[in-house]
This record gives sequence, structure tokens and C-alpha cells, in this order.
Amino acid sequence: MRRLVLCSALFCTGLVALSVASNEPAARGAVPRSGVAINDLDRSVRPQDDFYQFAVGGWIKRVKGPAYMPGWSAGRELQLNVYEALDKDVRDLMKGGRATGNEHKLADIYASYIHVEQIDRLGLTPIAPYLATFDAAKSPADIADAIAMLSAQGLDLGIGTWVHPDDEDPSRYLADFVQSDLGLSERDYYLSDEPRFATIRDAYRGHVTRVLSLSGVADADTLARKVIALETRLAKAQWTPVATRVPGATAHRVSRKALAEAVPGLDMARFAQGIGIPATAEHFNISQPDYFATYGKLLAEVPAPVWRAYLRVRLIDHLARFLPQPYRDEADRFFSGTLYGATASRPRWLRAMGVLEDSMGDALGQLYVQKHVPPEAQARARVVLDNVIASFRQRIAASDWLSDTSKQGALAKLDQLVIRMGAPGHIRDYGRLVTAPDDAVGNWMRARTLLARFEIEKLSRPVDREEWTMSPQSVNGYYSVSRNQVVLPAALLQAPYFQADADDAVNYGGLGFFIAHELSHAFDRAGSQYDGEGKRVEWMTPADRAEFERRAHAIVVQFDDYAVSPGHHLNGELTIGENIADTSGLAIAYDAYQRSLQGHHAPVIEGFTGDQRFYLGFARTWASEPIVTQAAITHALADTHAPDRFRVTGAVSNQDAFHRAYRVKEGDGEFRAPDKRARIW
Repeated sequence: MRRLVLCSALFCTGLVALSVASNEPAARGAVPRSGVAINDLDRSVRPQDDFYQFAVGGWIKRVKGPAYMPGWSAGRELQLNVYEALDKDVRDLMKGGRATGNEHKLADIYASYIHVEQIDRLGLTPIAPYLATFDAAKSPADIADAIAMLSAQGLDLGIGTWVHPDDEDPSRYLADFVQSDLGLSERDYYLSDEPRFATIRDAYRGHVTRVLSLSGVADADTLARKVIALETRLAKAQWTPVATRVPGATAHRVSRKALAEAVPGLDMARFAQGIGIPATAEHFNISQPDYFATYGKLLAEVPAPVWRAYLRVRLIDHLARFLPQPYRDEADRFFSGTLYGATASRPRWLRAMGVLEDSMGDALGQLYVQKHVPPEAQARARVVLDNVIASFRQRIAASDWLSDTSKQGALAKLDQLVIRMGAPGHIRDYGRLVTAPDDAVGNWMRARTLLARFEIEKLSRPVDREEWTMSPQSVNGYYSVSRNQVVLPAALLQAPYFQADADDAVNYGGLGFFIAHELSHAFDRAGSQYDGEGKRVEWMTPADRAEFERRAHAIVVQFDDYAVSPGHHLNGELTIGENIADTSGLAIAYDAYQRSLQGHHAPVIEGFTGDQRFYLGFARTWASEPIVTQAAITHALADTHAPDRFRVTGAVSNQDAFHRAYRVKEGDGEFRAPDKRARIW
């Protein structure tokens, strides 16, 4: 799930006369705090017509995000708060009294990054050995070796390696060679004729030219054009995001014996050795064989000077924040400004948090949990989690479209689901990491090399289903299909997502929904094609699978109809996984909330019934600024998540309980005819 947060809304005007719950809670004790924020409401809008605007319109008008962070949202607001707290913690470590080796290393990395005077003095000296290696590369094999060297240190140039449980045998790990980002993250930047992409391409050519020129390369403009031509040919061969998400589509197993000859022009056995894969590793996959074939062909066809220029540009872009000011400014101007729409530079301290996150995220998370996560928050959140699981089980058992055979398969998978909340039981061992307070580039490259080694070393071990791939300080969560695992980081267990002193309605609308959303991914279009161990296997009957696809297609059609701006409609196929999880997750969370009431009526607080507060809590998690700039439109259309407004409208309009709670009727903006309401789980 994309980053979120909760705070909630509102006071009701413009509503029809709504029925309210009885005053029974008075006999059960004092009425708790509602957990809603009245000033987040837009009272000029009826919730029946535009629930999103009603729930968060006040927030949108009132809250302005920093100029350096476009796409401001409630989730970003909460994440920024987390990093502000951690920044203070790390600065305290720098003052002395460091209790652990990890904390010492965190302080070293932070100090080396924050001291830009030292970085400016060193110039390009820290990366001179890399540039010398590039300059010495003459043959296609030399170029491939340099690409492998960078990949082993955490920088993938169009090809990368993903080590994950093998979906043919989930007890073992698989080395999966995959396509990865080029200099621009989306293939449409290179291929689309739309003016918004053409503008970015022109700006990118200027950026590549300036990077080459800054680093002392002659005839930079000519080389820049050739570098972009190379990337464009690679982009044409890359698979689309929709194609790569089809279960089984990327399964192309290769034996170690066949690895060297698997890709003409690119010795994958040599590449594997270059990134440190041990000779004992036996299980490999090439996810996009035709793309790799193109890569191998271009290694032979494109002259070495062009490849050398490409290596130079990608390394400098990767390390720009650790390099002297002209490189920092250039990267900021293009990537932050032109590509993402920022009108100011991020503060150095905030970038430092990103460096720590991406180099020692587990250690930073340990510090966060120790200082900012009270144990009692986890205890109460566990009750929400338990009710969500029980409600999901009930919904599967009561499904009116699943056969008994498919229900058994679904329940078996739910029984095997590994769910972890808060922080991992153990963190990575950073004992091998060497840090220094005056070596920004070295700290980064050594840290990224160690993280890459952690991944490769999995190939010699059994699968660890307890492993986390997200840090506790992340305002996010995920479902891993290969581990059948849900992870809910500790950063979620705070206001306004989860409010220990508030009525439960907003907590189930916020945290409860988040949990149910991630659980639902185990049963979305992709997740439902894997069993409880992470093996790709069909546990639905053919008739049930056909019915699932019919219901999923209705959601695709629903989201195809939403437009980010005139002429720019969403791609329902691209966002289907998240949309299924939103629609199903909201229904499950609502049932969990009802379960928590144990047959009692919810109190009416500040004019809202419990059901109304539940949906307000849900909507508030998705508060975000409107999508108006070309950069924002481009990113919204490329995202596998629908824009926040449509996630709310799309999900609530499919809920019978929402229609009842707000008395939505035909003719209202949020009304969806009963036979059009999508229901899967």
C-alpha cells in the first residue's frame, strides 16, 4: 500500500435527517473522544454527492505542503513527522554517549552527509576509481563487467537481480534476473508522443549533456543524444507494468549449466559471478528474456564510448547528493524540479534521513521503536488485527459465489498467513559495515554493497518467512506473495491512524482498513493464484476463477471511467490489484468494526453515528492535495495505485453499508446501483 495516514473528519451539515444510534453507551461509561477533526470537513458539500470532498475538503483548503515535496498528503505529513523525530535522535547520537555500534555508524553516515563543505572540497576524487574503470572498458565484456560491478554495489543499470522465494518451491530462494529502471523511471518518457513526455525528454537530454560536461567529457551534447538513443532502444524492449504483473508471465527458469548461453551477447554466468552469486547456487530465472536479448544485442552494437558515457551519467546521478554542489544542483533541478514538480530543494537533514533509511534502515528502525513506540499501542492495535482476521474468515465462509472447494483453499491460505506488526524480531547484522564521519561516498557505497551481499547470501540459506523488507519507521505496509506475509510497521500505530484514546470507529476505518487491505492482497488477482506457502498454484475451481475475473473486470471498468484530468483516464488494469484490496479491505474492516461492538450500539459523537465515523476515518487516511500539474498527472497515470480521491470514491461507492450510513440514494453523486457494486471478498 502506498503511504497513508489517518486523522479523520467532521461535522455534518447538508445531510438528510440521519437515523442515529441509541444512547446505550451512556450506560457503559463516558462517551469517548470521536477521533474526528471538525476542521477537516468541507461543509459546503453533501457527503452523498462527493464524500471525499466532504471528508477532507477542509484539510485540502487548510494544509499546504512544503514546496520541496509535491503531492503532499496525509501520509507524507506523518512520514515527515517521523523523520523529524528521528533527525533529533540521530543528532543526539552525534553529541556523544552512543550506546551501540549501530548507533555509532548511523551518526557517522549522517555526519559525513550533512558536512557539505568536506564533500565540496573532495570534488570527484571519491568516484575517480569508478570513472577509471569505465574509461578502461573497451569490449562488450568489459562493459558488462562494469555493469555487474555497479549492480553488486546497489546500482542497477537496466538489469538487476531479485532474490526471492521460488514460487515453484517456496522453501528455497531463486536468483531472478529482472529488467530495472533506466535513467528515467517510466518507459513512456522515452516512447510516448504526448507533449508532456516530449518535454521531459528534451529536459533530460539537457541534463545528460550537463552531467557529462561537468565531469569533463568532450562533445557532451553528441554523446548525450547517443546515450538517450541507447536508453530508448532498451525502453522499447522493456515489458509494461501490466505485463510484468501477470502471475507466471515472468517465469523463465534457467539452469546454471545453461546460464552462460541463455542471453546472446551477455554472459549471464559471468554477470552472476560479477555480482557475487556463489558457484553453488543452482536456481535462476530470467524474467523478461526478450528484453535481456535486446540488452545483449546492444552491448555488441553500441560503441563502447557511448556505453562509457552511460555508465558515467548513471553513476553521477546515483551519487549526486554525495558530490559537490554543481552536481547536487543539477540533479535537483532536473529530478526534483522538472520530473517531480518541486519548486524548492529538500532540506539537507531530510535527505540525510533518506540516506540512513536506504543504508541502515533496520538500525534506524530499532532506534525509532525504542524511543517512539509505546508497547500499549501495539497491544490495543492487536485487538483490531484479530477482529479483522476473524471477519475475513467469516466473509470467506459466507461467500455466495465461492464453491466449498475454493472456500477451503482460501481458508487454508488465510490460516498460513504470517502477519507481523510493529518491528521485526531481529534486524540485519551491520557488523561488517565500515563507516567514517568524513567519507560520504564511501559510507554509501559500502552500505549498499553490504545490503546487496545480504540479498545474495540468501541463496545459501532456507527461506526466512519472518524477514521484513520494510523498516518499522515507514508509514506503509505490504503483502509478500512469495512468503504469504503481511507486515505492518510501527509507524502506523500512532495518531491519527490509530488513536488509543479515541472511539474505535475511526481506528477501524484507519488502521483496520489498512490491515484488511494488506490481507486482501493475498486474494487479489495475483495473490489468489498462490497458495499459503507462496507456491503458484490454482486453488479455485475453474468456474470460481471465471466468476472472480468477471467481478474483477467490473472494478477495472469502474476505474477506467475515472479521469485525473480531461482526456487522462486511469488504467483500471494497472491499478486492479490495489482497487480489489481497497474495495474488499473496506468491507472487511467494516465487519471487523461491527464485531468489535459485540452487539452494542455505537455512540453518536459530534453528530455522527459509528458507521459514519468509520467511513470518515477511512477517507481521512487519503487526504491529499489536488492533482493539477503535468508532473502530478504523469505520475498519477503511471502509478499502480489510483489517486487518493478515486480510492475513496471507488471503495465507498461499492459498499452497501456506506449507502445506508449516509442514506445515499439514486441521483446522488456517490450512488452506485446495487447490481453495479463490486463485491469480491
